[in-house]
Amino acid sequence: MTNNIFSTILKLLSLVTIYISINVNAYPLSNEVPDPLTAWKPVGFLGQVVSPISGQAPESWSAAKKAGFPAYYIDMGNPVATNSKNPFGSPEKPRKTIPEITYAAGSYIEIHGGPYNGGGQIIFTANGTPDKPVWFRGSAFNDRAIISGETIVKGQYVILENLEYNVPRKTISLRSHNGSNLHHAVIRNSLFRGNGVDVGNSSVIAIYGGNSTNRFHDIIIFNNDISKFGNDFDDVNPSLSLTKENDYHGVLARSNVDRVWIIKNKIYNLGGDSVQIGVASTADENRPSHVYVVDNDFHTNLENGVDIKESDYTIILNNRMWDWKSHKNNSSTGGAIVIHNKAKHTWVINNGVSDASGGIGVTGGSLDTWVIGNVFKNIRHPRWDAGWKGGLYDSGPSIHFRGGSSGGAINNTIINYDKAIEVSTGEYVFINNLLFNRNVDIGKDLYAESTQSNNFASSNLIYSPLFSTNIKNINCLSCVYQNPKFSNLIESVSISDDSPAVAKGISISNYLKKYKDSFGVEISKDIYGNNRIMGGIDIGAAENQNSLAENKLTKPLPPEITNIDEKGIK
Repeated sequence: MTNNIFSTILKLLSLVTIYISINVNAYPLSNEVPDPLTAWKPVGFLGQVVSPISGQAPESWSAAKKAGFPAYYIDMGNPVATNSKNPFGSPEKPRKTIPEITYAAGSYIEIHGGPYNGGGQIIFTANGTPDKPVWFRGSAFNDRAIISGETIVKGQYVILENLEYNVPRKTISLRSHNGSNLHHAVIRNSLFRGNGVDVGNSSVIAIYGGNSTNRFHDIIIFNNDISKFGNDFDDVNPSLSLTKENDYHGVLARSNVDRVWIIKNKIYNLGGDSVQIGVASTADENRPSHVYVVDNDFHTNLENGVDIKESDYTIILNNRMWDWKSHKNNSSTGGAIVIHNKAKHTWVINNGVSDASGGIGVTGGSLDTWVIGNVFKNIRHPRWDAGWKGGLYDSGPSIHFRGGSSGGAINNTIINYDKAIEVSTGEYVFINNLLFNRNVDIGKDLYAESTQSNNFASSNLIYSPLFSTNIKNINCLSCVYQNPKFSNLIESVSISDDSPAVAKGISISNYLKKYKDSFGVEISKDIYGNNRIMGGIDIGAAENQNSLAENKLTKPLPPEITNIDEKGIK
């Protein structure tokens, strides 16, 4: 029962998210991520910018018309609806179809009923401004417009909301069409629901500019529900190898795009990844940059929660990810977060990851990857894998580095694991991590495959009551080997005032400064939104908030480690 507690909590939090999703004005964006408003207002602009997250559309078609905005009213189900001599439509005489035109600043397009497919594609251009965006929307969150044609958006300052897509293949494409550009665009408060059938690789929301001289920028995907596209992962027994991943992703920030915020979405039951950033073999000038994946719920896909390929300056922050089953003969399944293909400057911060065959895997020459303040729980190899031996290339690691990558793991908490932290060779930083309750005797706590590794490991707490500590080729300085004394492990991974993890961490100021230098904002909170440092820095993802708590560790307390010779831990 204990092993399922963290997953249950995450799912309960997911239900809370459903309840509050209707009220977008209540959403506070984390201070740890750049605010999109800083990029929404051009230099010298004196008008009142409409917030892309909390800004509200005119109350109705009538309100928009009364305010002097171009107001369009579409309702194909109304018996008097017509397009004849009716360019705008009205509640008394609606249009039957959505005009595929260039919309002037402030245009309000209210769509009722559906489905609308535009003959397969609905293509329009928005000519909005920061204070007068184009509104393309269903009338309300609970009265969504149904769209069945691929929607291609061009232009600038446009907000799409209250839409519902129920087709298995094409939904919204934020892509270049006949050389078009797009910037300052929002997709929010909408529902995307496929049919769970494999129709080949694709993505629900695709984002990519035309080329390196036509890069899209400032795109927000906020508060959407996306599921059942591609194979929806209903295998009863993953050991039978009946289900194949098919690369149908939720959101794909593919190439030639800068500054994308993917915030507070629920993306699950897909044949691919919830979010993929970049693609393999992309020229450097086409790599996406500054993509921020924040406060989302990802679960139960055939591939991963987040897959980062060739991209630069990525933040994965405050997300909840669970239920990643490894399917036999499907190498892409089972991992919550994958970073590879020479990704650069990737920060994975304050996420909760549970019930997976892999927590985070960093490979393929990915440089400067930092895993900070996360909670990994129940990361275990699949029980159908009878040949599992706990090696570097076996499933089951919470944090895994290899293949010429670089970076490190700082202030993470790992609970109920087969393998906690492992590396092949190289120079990584492993500090202030709390490792509790290894599940198998042949599993690993801190593991380096090569004796040539030159990692810096310090001030980690490692405690498994059933097994001896297993560290290989890593010299763990000032490490602690006592029960961490959680306050209430059923509810959180917070530590008590008398925990041996209190005030035993070492300074992480250099890494916090590196983050601020990269993004202009600071990592100031832990996974629960509390101050990252209170008094002396603690070990683990949760900082004890009693600044007067003191460490009462009894010294010395050496680990029970086998194979120690004059060269150190082997």
